[in-house]
Amino acid sequence: MRSGFAFIARILGCASLHHIEKLSNLFDDVVSQQIVCKIVPTMDKPPTFPDAAAPAGDRLESQVYRQLLDQIRFGQFALGQKLPSENDLSEAHGVSRPVVRAALSKLRDSGLIVSRRGAGSFVSSGLPTDQSGFGPLQSVDDIAAYFEFRRTVEAESVERATQNAKPADIKGLLLIVEEIRDRLAKGDDAVSRDIKFHTVIAELSDNRFLIETVRMLHPHWMFVGSFLRSLGMSGARNGKRMTAEHMRIVDAMASGDPKAARRVMLEHIDGSERRVFKGN
Repeated sequence: MRSGFAFIARILGCASLHHIEKLSNLFDDVVSQQIVCKIVPTMDKPPTFPDAAAPAGDRLESQVYRQLLDQIRFGQFALGQKLPSENDLSEAHGVSRPVVRAALSKLRDSGLIVSRRGAGSFVSSGLPTDQSGFGPLQSVDDIAAYFEFRRTVEAESVERATQNAKPADIKGLLLIVEEIRDRLAKGDDAVSRDIKFHTVIAELSDNRFLIETVRMLHPHWMFVGSFLRSLGMSGARNGKRMTAEHMRIVDAMASGDPKAARRVMLEHIDGSERRVFKGN
């Protein structure tokens, strides 16, 4: 299994200078540290991550929370992997156990880790409750593969949906986009409505297997959406981009142009992947 570090390095290696310059300052700092850690062959303890976004007087548990997020994001803690004990995390981050416990509680509340009685804390893997669904996400590369799979499925789904959609269906999609916009404006979670938007499009495809495939992706979708929100990337700027992309999909469907709908859906999924891996 390729590491998250190698994956990020591959992304940067393929990116143009223009794209690299658009990375946020926080990601520049974090990715730079990851590349250094990749080059150094051995380390006495897990690397710590820069906390450039921490405001003055920020609570210690919030700093540890963000550092653990970075470690999950860049593959030091793989999806489904058991986290170190509270004692080990306390020593690694130079804080007390109550601070670590509070940081872990925030990660649990965000849906990014799960606790198992007597076993410890594990990075959430998006495991479906329905055993007939897809297996859990196992790595950062799995998240990239998830987006690639969505391109394949949803491009076909929206093309068929455009051929079948009636004015009432378009109106329903517009209402969902409005709900997403309103929730984001209030700072609320809009992941469930985003899933609803894409699921309705799949249902309009009138193809049982496309519909069931999109539904089986729901647990992974929730995990990735919660991850994005916890990283602070679901704010006003990214929210406007996402809703603008949704509107372009609805406009293409309303115009009855299946090829245009396919194109803008692919652009939307590309944008979603960028927001996870590049923060823009």
